[in-house]
Amino acid sequence: MAFPFRDFPQQWLRTVGMAVVLLLSGLYVLTPGRAEVPVERPLQLRLTPLPDHEGRLPALGSDGQSLRVGVTEGTRQARAELRFVLPPRTNESPHWVIWIARVPVESVHLQVENAWDGGSRSFLAPEPMEGPMPVGYLFRLPATWEGEIRLELTAIGLRNAALRPEIVSEELADEYVQKATIVASLAYASLFTLGLMTLALFFASRDASFLVFFGFCVTGALLLAAFNGHLYLLDPFDFLRQLGGAGLHAISLLFEVAALQILLRYADSQQAGPRLARAIDQGCVALLLLSGVMLAWREAFDPLAAWLMPVAWFSGCGVALFVLSEAWRRRVPFSAAVFVSVLGIAVTAMIWELEGRGFVAGSLWTQYGYQAAIMICAAMVSVGLISRISKYREQRDREQRARADSERRMYREAVRSELLTALQMGLRGVGEEDIQPMAMRLLLDHLRRIVPADHVLAVVRGFHGRDTLAAHPGAALDELVERISPRLPNLRQQLAINIEVQQPVTRSGEATPVAIEAAVSLPVRAPSWGALVLERAGATVFHPDELSIARELARIAVLQIDEAFTALHLRHTAEVDSLTGALNRRSIDQALVRTFQESIRKRLPLSVLFVDIDHFKAINDQRGHGCGDYCLREIAKLIGEQLVDDDVFGRYGGEEFLVVLPGRQTEMARAIAEQIRAAIETADLRYKDQSLQLTVSIGVASQLGHEPQPGPAVERADKALYAAKRGGRNRVSVAPAIFAPRSATA
Repeated sequence: MAFPFRDFPQQWLRTVGMAVVLLLSGLYVLTPGRAEVPVERPLQLRLTPLPDHEGRLPALGSDGQSLRVGVTEGTRQARAELRFVLPPRTNESPHWVIWIARVPVESVHLQVENAWDGGSRSFLAPEPMEGPMPVGYLFRLPATWEGEIRLELTAIGLRNAALRPEIVSEELADEYVQKATIVASLAYASLFTLGLMTLALFFASRDASFLVFFGFCVTGALLLAAFNGHLYLLDPFDFLRQLGGAGLHAISLLFEVAALQILLRYADSQQAGPRLARAIDQGCVALLLLSGVMLAWREAFDPLAAWLMPVAWFSGCGVALFVLSEAWRRRVPFSAAVFVSVLGIAVTAMIWELEGRGFVAGSLWTQYGYQAAIMICAAMVSVGLISRISKYREQRDREQRARADSERRMYREAVRSELLTALQMGLRGVGEEDIQPMAMRLLLDHLRRIVPADHVLAVVRGFHGRDTLAAHPGAALDELVERISPRLPNLRQQLAINIEVQQPVTRSGEATPVAIEAAVSLPVRAPSWGALVLERAGATVFHPDELSIARELARIAVLQIDEAFTALHLRHTAEVDSLTGALNRRSIDQALVRTFQESIRKRLPLSVLFVDIDHFKAINDQRGHGCGDYCLREIAKLIGEQLVDDDVFGRYGGEEFLVVLPGRQTEMARAIAEQIRAAIETADLRYKDQSLQLTVSIGVASQLGHEPQPGPAVERADKALYAAKRGGRNRVSVAPAIFAPRSATA
């Protein structure tokens, strides 16, 4: 069978061009950046298998650096000893962690017998501390460890997998997390975007191929989310945790069925080769039955599934390549690129399977290569499907549609999109008092572009606790309010029961109408109420389509107002410490950077206070954490009362607060610190009728002229705080320009 290479120069150019773009993107993601602080390389690690309770030793990978877990050896549990040497601790030493790329295991546990327990991590039950998109298992080692360390690693597998532990610094672990998160996010976003695009094309063309492709994108996203462990973070998929490895196998087979179905439709195999299409359909039914068997038997079927799944996958890839070769021969658009992308899936899936069995060393490429290949394949198929959209244009051209109606709908949709964009951009960062007035003004401006009206009035009552009036043109606001206000109660009742409100407007003493007035309800939640009142000169009534458009634009405006208020609330929640009401650590760090840069730019002084509650641990131990929380709230309140509007303070740690004083030199900062200390010392605090006597120690440091970043100043303030602690507590200590090392001062 000869492939028509010379008949497809444009397809080859497109394929090569897209491959180059994706390769460059991958290299950009995976190439380590030039960090300002050098990242420590992984330490050497020796992995020694340990026998289980029956005396069986688990297998190591081919490089001796990975522990194989799974179901094919007759046991799910594997143990190994990790031996490594931590360098001597210094002030510049990184914090060492154990990093293991996230692979499907029921649990992985690290411990030093009777000395340290790193806890367990589970692929099926990600913990909140692992972040919104966990990509690995991270175990932080005690900061005091140095010298030779021996740990015991215990893992229970869900399917064949290889655990490759690494001893790395936190900075290098963060780099691993960033790269893996970018790759996974790119795969999810690509499939999500392609799925939505083809779903829209399905509704536009009614071609089932686009709907099947949407199913392919959905199952592809489920597959990636399942094998990345992210699917178990979503509440609707909690049941998958009970399925264990069988759930992973079932999703994998479901994706294979969806992939074969979309390739059949993409290649038009139902018409070009009906016998082949029927055989593939029967094979898809068999795969679905196999997935049902796996779900029914679960763990009992896992040893057999460990061998059946690779066979099913690679058989499916072979069938897909055969179908695409036939499509290539029949010159189906872009089939060459799809053929290459499916071949890439087969190769990367094989490498991934070999990595799971310990024959290939693990890396970011081996772990996520098949996901990138699926993403590329989806992009290629979508381009091929879209290239056939011309026939749907011809069908639409043959239909007798009114050009004017089509243009009007397009214009209305454009205005709707512009209103949505204008609301999203205009309401971003706006204060609560200005959200509704600005949204109503934008609504009226865009509404008059679609619905011709001489006057438009927006009336809102009680929405988010506020009343709003807006008019277009703005100069007519007082006149419209005076004329319409007496009729608002009756208008509200009519709109409440969905009565179409449209009536003529007459002048006093005249029967001939001079204008037509229509009212549209704003979809605000009761007991709030709102309406749009449109007035058009003459006797031309408003068409139902015009009122429908007005309701749609009003709905968009109300939704964006709700989202703006929600965003403000979320932003406030994200920035403020929930216990004390002060800024949280992330927000105070951002404020530090911002104020330090502003002070350099404006050439103004700046000082930092480090406030620490004295003997706070004793309060928690003796009176309970409830009392400790009360003390933190009261201390935060007292600190805030001593500051002015431009000052910033936040909770920096457990019982530590950081105060930023823009425009304050050292002496003034010292005075404020003394004021805070005295206010806390003399405060009458009572908890459960028991008097509390609290004091704080405060370290003061000022920004030096050559310090654009807050780190050195904060460190000086911290050392000054320690000096105040050593000096007896309940005092203020000012940091000199340069501190001696702690060892020297000690």
